[in-house]
Amino acid sequence: MIVCVACSDPGGLDAVIDASFELTAILDYYDVHTDGYIEHLAQMRNYGGGGCTDPVEAMKRRGVEKVIVTGLSPGNLLRFRNYGIRVLRTENPSVRQSLDALVKGELKETAIDQFSTVSKQKS
Repeated sequence: MIVCVACSDPGGLDAVIDASFELTAILDYYDVHTDGYIEHLAQMRNYGGGGCTDPVEAMKRRGVEKVIVTGLSPGNLLRFRNYGIRVLRTENPSVRQSLDALVKGELKETAIDQFSTVSKQKS
């Protein structure tokens, strides 16, 4: 399955997942195999609304099935849903550990009615 992770610069498996999807620097694309093998496919800079590429549309064009986030806006949650991309929330900011949790089936999809649990809690 093709998965996108919104992470800090420089990206990669050792990066940290950004606290907010909208403010993320890097979008990393992975092919996650059922046997646990994780293959890095591509990376793109996220320019959000300020650039020429909309990140949600770019993910759809790349065939992304799931996106892993720690937090995002209600508007983007709805946009992902409309594009058929499942939103998975992780409590662990490690890209590698979050992808491992995905392989183990430990990450659950966030539905629109659960949005309050997607917003990052402020400390």
